[in-house]
Amino acid sequence: TKRKEVILMNYEKLMEEQILNSKEGSSLLLHACCAPCSSAVLERLASHFKISIFFFFLNITEEKEYQKRLDELRKFISRLNFKYQRSRKRKRTG
Repeated sequence: TKRKEVILMNYEKLMEEQILNSKEGSSLLLHACCAPCSSAVLERLASHFKISIFFFFLNITEEKEYQKRLDELRKFISRLNFKYQRSRKRKRTG
C-alpha cells in the first residue's frame, strides 16, 4: 500500500515571515465576507499594511443578510486603529 505524505504548515510562521519581508505600509487587499471571519486578520495586520477590504460573498442572495454582514463589518472596522488609512469606496454588483 502507498502511504500519503502529510505536510504540516505553520501558517503563523509564514505570516510573520511575510510581514518581516514586506515594506512597512505596503498595500494589502483582504477579502472579507463578514466581521467575525476577518476580525483576527484585521487586528493582526492593521499596523503593518494599508489594507483595502474587498467585501464579497457570492452565497449571500438576500439583500437583508448582505446588508447585515456589511454593517457589522463596518462597525468592527470603525473600532480598529489603523496605522495607515485608506479611502472608502462602495460598490454593490449583482
